[in-house]
Amino acid sequence: MQQYRVVFEGAFYKIVQDDMAEVLLFEGKPVSATCVEHGTHRDLNCPHIESL
Repeated sequence: MQQYRVVFEGAFYKIVQDDMAEVLLFEGKPVSATCVEHGTHRDLNCPHIESL
């Protein structure tokens, strides 16, 4: 089971993270992400991000 933390939760935005990645969600849909291996990127096919 994947463990993640909700870092921020607002009216429209939510940021979740684990030890390998962080994802910005807008109305529940991923918009942008950062991972420890690749840094900031919009490609959400990264295995670190898919695990979230």
